[in-house]
Amino acid sequence: MAVDSGEGETHSGRAPLVLDANVSNCTYNFEFAFNNPNFSDRLLRILTSELELKDPMMDCIHVSSVILAGASPFFLKLFSNGMLETGEQNETILRIDVSEKDALMELLEFIYGKKLPPAIVASIPSLLSILMVADKYDVPSCVRYCTCLLFELDMNLDTASYCLELSSNVSASQAIKPIAKAAQEFLVTRYEENVPRLQEEVDQLPLSSLEVVLCEDELNLTEDEPYDIVLKWARARYPRMDDRHEVLNSNLSRFVRMRYMTHKKLREVLECEDLDHHTASELVIDALFFKVENPPLPTRALTSEELTGHPVRVVEFRKPNKKVNVYLKLRRLDCENLSVNGRITSQAFYVHGQVFQIIAQRCSEEMQSFGLFLKCVRDGTPTIVKVDYEFWVRERSTDFFVEKFKASFSFTSMDLSGRGTLNLCSMSWASFIGNDSPYFINDVLHLRTGISFKLE
Repeated sequence: MAVDSGEGETHSGRAPLVLDANVSNCTYNFEFAFNNPNFSDRLLRILTSELELKDPMMDCIHVSSVILAGASPFFLKLFSNGMLETGEQNETILRIDVSEKDALMELLEFIYGKKLPPAIVASIPSLLSILMVADKYDVPSCVRYCTCLLFELDMNLDTASYCLELSSNVSASQAIKPIAKAAQEFLVTRYEENVPRLQEEVDQLPLSSLEVVLCEDELNLTEDEPYDIVLKWARARYPRMDDRHEVLNSNLSRFVRMRYMTHKKLREVLECEDLDHHTASELVIDALFFKVENPPLPTRALTSEELTGHPVRVVEFRKPNKKVNVYLKLRRLDCENLSVNGRITSQAFYVHGQVFQIIAQRCSEEMQSFGLFLKCVRDGTPTIVKVDYEFWVRERSTDFFVEKFKASFSFTSMDLSGRGTLNLCSMSWASFIGNDSPYFINDVLHLRTGISFKLE
């Protein structure tokens, strides 16, 4: 789906979908036969309630069982097992939800070869309605057609929120999942590097959209900021205090890592009238006990040289195992400008009191390739650190991180070399850096390093 970045540009960040929206659902066209008794062998009665059984003219459509059964296994089974004989003509009753009625009529005409009206093709909500009905009644040609059209439309904040709200419904069909994934990508892209925009627009987001944004690890936020964002959102969306208490009590702990918030912010939580006092007290007490049981390790100040480099974002996890994920983004241009054996070094970061850096390199062993290394920076102590680490890369086709390398190594204060792989993506440098590379999303390479360790 084309994504509107908010700056007048659209992008998708994924491999193109192999579908052609200009091609109709099939090579035949039986529009002339739709609801025409001369070319029909069944009378399809569409019912939304039992009362409609008393009205013989209510939504009766003349259909060809061959055409419908050929397009849909659902109709094949319906016509095979669900016929009622009434007078001289075969009648089949189809019971539907009233909300499906308009979309079902468009679906039936689509099966006969009619193109969807321009007003529907240009509307994401209308296309989604038809997509879900096509999935329910097992018309794969219409599912593919609507999916293709949806990916070609420009997405904005309202339509992304609509897609996510629809997909969060327990009855939502699987067919909508790819579109919901595109909506998630749109929101993450919109706010990932623009937190002020999130703070400005948060009151426009439904709960499902807010969850997508705040659960994104790469969102450039401090541990205190999600609390302020959620509080602003709740005040805007729920003006009644009782409603605000209810939604914050049930959702705050899902979106805010209170154990990692500052003491100053935890005091604000206790004093906040928007939170139920009992719930706020429990959350703050839990956070304080956690801080007492897990005191931060002493660290030295980083040198100016260690602070120079590409910025990283470090996300710490305590459960189920102590681990950190370190996120590093590299622009395609920065990688292209690397000479043979040239390096890009990240800012130094602390993990359990030890200083590390991530090094990306254009390697020249055998063939040029993209290498990635983890380096433990000497801090003057004789500590031996055994590290389990893995390197992940986000793929353009799925937008998911995929593990590419995993290893263990014992770093010492006397070992200044980096440890890793000379060819992270198992391809040549030319293939890695090329325009059709599967690893650059909007000209940005997304890397994740997972680190867990124990002191020896």
